[in-house]
Amino acid sequence: MKHTVSLQRAVAVGALAAVTCSLVTGMAVYGATHPSGELAEIYQALEEVQEIVDSQFVGEYDMGEVRDYVLTGYAEGLGDRWTSYMTEEYYQSYLDSAAESTVGIGVTVSAKTRDDESTVLRVESVAHGSPAEEAGIGAYDEITAVDGKTVDELGGYEDAVDAILGEEGKRVTLTIQRYATGNSTDIAVTRQEYEQIHVTARMLEDNIGYISIDRFTDQTDEQFLDALEEMQEAGAESLIFDLRNNPGGQLAALVNSLDPLLPEGDIISLKNKEGKTETYTSDADELKLPMAVIVNEDSYSAAEFFAAALQEYGKATVIGEKTCGKGYSQQGFPLSGGGCLNISTNCYYTPKGESLIGKGVTPDVEISLSDDKTERFYVLEDSEDDQLQAAIGAVKS
Repeated sequence: MKHTVSLQRAVAVGALAAVTCSLVTGMAVYGATHPSGELAEIYQALEEVQEIVDSQFVGEYDMGEVRDYVLTGYAEGLGDRWTSYMTEEYYQSYLDSAAESTVGIGVTVSAKTRDDESTVLRVESVAHGSPAEEAGIGAYDEITAVDGKTVDELGGYEDAVDAILGEEGKRVTLTIQRYATGNSTDIAVTRQEYEQIHVTARMLEDNIGYISIDRFTDQTDEQFLDALEEMQEAGAESLIFDLRNNPGGQLAALVNSLDPLLPEGDIISLKNKEGKTETYTSDADELKLPMAVIVNEDSYSAAEFFAAALQEYGKATVIGEKTCGKGYSQQGFPLSGGGCLNISTNCYYTPKGESLIGKGVTPDVEISLSDDKTERFYVLEDSEDDQLQAAIGAVKS
């Protein structure tokens, strides 16, 4: 049994979280108005509930927390899985996560209950260039203690994550049980500022350049262009783009990353509630190399659109699994109480005018990883990765 670390916790220890799955994120502020019609009925219902609570409820409660739950329920009641309410703390963590750099140790963790009912923190991912990576912490390692106290001794999952957080420059000692060996060791990690790295690149055999994009943020396009140049300078004769488990991100990062790969033409179109359409285009400069894109069912939003655009232009072979099928972009509206409503405000379409809603991107070569390999995804050897091997075969042929 496990549950994923909440957004504010994931960000605070130095990692991005799933709120960045929005293809577009903008910010606007709206003022409150006097309620009328159906909204007035909602206010009346809340007032009735409050009167009952005031006269009958024997427990204690926090009105700020009640407010957050009400707004969360309102967002969920819209029936759009991409619309959500962010609490003040959650929203601030999102803003921090979008920064070029962040302070922390650089891990995303989840809580895992062992057979003996003890709780540990399972490392789901380690940020590139982070203090955790430099200290040798790896994916699927388990944090059993923080500064000598077990997760349970600290009070559980949330308190253990709090114990990892701290002031920049301060050291925290983590007791780690290694995924690979099962051995336990203490590792001291200094909390510090580090650059958010979302694009990594390396050369494979046969002069194949491999570029992995883990999400699209304000820094991704610059990092992607640098990786593209690096691979070409290293002699790449073909390219593989890996967007598996990529939750999406920012529109500008997507457009700027696709532009050098595509011929002159449309990249993406967005249509708002009034029917106004805005189209982003690429110039005539295009990279003419064999390409493949690897995606899976956890490739969302900008990630699946990256694959769709290259597929529609005949620029790349798409390998893997059918993608999520997200077709709305979101805009964030900060609220006076400190939170933010992240709401779907545009439909977006591929270069050929197709919506991905409910259908996603269907790969040219459909291939899945086994359950075992999916569980070990971040520690797979290239030779074990069936999807990567299929992409290599595609660009070689």
